[in-house]
Amino acid sequence: MPPEIQSIFKSIGLDEKESAVYAAMLPLGSAAIRTIAERTGINRGTVHDILNSLSGKGLVSSERYGLKRRFLVESPEKVLDVLRGTEQNLISQKKKIERAMPTLMSFYAKQGGRPSVEYFDDDSGIKKILDDVLATTEVLSEKIYYVYSSRSVRDYLYRLFPEFTKEKIKKGIETRVIALGEGGDPVNIKLAERKWLPQDAPSYVLVYGPKVALISVAEDNKPFGVIIRDNKISETQRILFKQLWKLLK
Repeated sequence: MPPEIQSIFKSIGLDEKESAVYAAMLPLGSAAIRTIAERTGINRGTVHDILNSLSGKGLVSSERYGLKRRFLVESPEKVLDVLRGTEQNLISQKKKIERAMPTLMSFYAKQGGRPSVEYFDDDSGIKKILDDVLATTEVLSEKIYYVYSSRSVRDYLYRLFPEFTKEKIKKGIETRVIALGEGGDPVNIKLAERKWLPQDAPSYVLVYGPKVALISVAEDNKPFGVIIRDNKISETQRILFKQLWKLLK
């Protein structure tokens, strides 16, 4: 098999044996397992498994003649379809990894038991913080997080992630909010309790699982934030929040 053809097969996710079986079938059009095994030198059981794999990728189909089964090779044009599917899968996986990166980084081992701290800048960074809030809280035994909702910051969050509230409700995540300053969420949402303090504050604070996220706005009106992962810090913030919650009407 020419090296450039091997490279093409590899690019669509075929291993060496899958490539050998597919290449052997191209000039045959259709063949029985026995014929393919003889041409490739691969045992029949393995050829059967490979053909099923190729069938799942859309490169091979099969038909029965009584008790016998023959496999038919699809047009090489199908390779383009497989490649497009591979590209879309890579793009999807890349997006998933990007969304999960804050969580992955927060689990990254730190020497000496010190907290891990990540800094996020601009709109895309704040979006990652909000994604992390949902991803982290969703897997907790008690799916709830706590918020100090700063009036001067909250409008940025709704602009950056307008579907955040819908996603939160969809995942069954509860929220307790102490709204700092006038206003609050733009709609009356489910799974949320809210109390108010009249004073505004320059930072928006979220306490979720083993993490605390702080979001603020710089002098150039660009948002920035940090995620601190530390059980002691998050538990301290949770205790303070709950005590203040009891005092508020």
